[in-house]
Amino acid sequence: MTGFLASVSSFDEARLVRAIGADIIDLKNPNKGALGAVDADTVKSVVNGIGDKTALSATIGDMPFHGSELEPAVSKMHETGLDIIKVGVFAESLSRFALASLERLAGKNINIVLVFFAELFSGNIEYAQLEKRGIKGLMLDTCEKENGNLREKLDDKTLLEFVTNSKKAGLISGLAGSLTSEDIGPLLRLNPDYLGFRGALCKECKRNMQVDGAKVAEIRKLIPVSTGPIIKSSHRGGTPWQNGAKTK
Repeated sequence: MTGFLASVSSFDEARLVRAIGADIIDLKNPNKGALGAVDADTVKSVVNGIGDKTALSATIGDMPFHGSELEPAVSKMHETGLDIIKVGVFAESLSRFALASLERLAGKNINIVLVFFAELFSGNIEYAQLEKRGIKGLMLDTCEKENGNLREKLDDKTLLEFVTNSKKAGLISGLAGSLTSEDIGPLLRLNPDYLGFRGALCKECKRNMQVDGAKVAEIRKLIPVSTGPIIKSSHRGGTPWQNGAKTK
């Protein structure tokens, strides 16, 4: 089954999408880039107010992939009590230094999802190696939000290969990037573990505007409700990472 990830920027938006049935609530600030970070106080308010029945994730911001900046940013966000930390890979590949940083973070029981971007995607991901390093999931997104969505930048064959290779390696797979209701049917056939939305949930379908409950409900109706947790973490009392990926 494929889950529904809703990106929100505030406690009120998080409460709204939870009430409508989002499987994963993802915190990010759309005014600060593709993976703009929400401040820690807001994240804590969501963690404390939502409870442990809905998986919670957040981004660390659009930042260079260097260990000196990466590790403190991930650790700080993890301290809020989140289940998942999303880290953007703003490059075509990962250096050995970045991989070492990720492995150290994973060794602290931090669940990390790496976000690759369609504009930089070459397909040369070492899926099995990332799983061995402790990475929990991979996501394909877009970084240039005004210049076409995911399916306009990558064809469905490429997306299927990404999903299939992720699952073979025991990694959760996610697809996002200015997706609309029209993209849901074709993408469900690829069977990713979740589909992520922001703009399609907002007033006027603009990602920097407020989430609209009617639009959230429309997307929820188009994605069959999952029969089990897509992503849960022992960090907040759940069981780790159930669905297509292996549990640890």
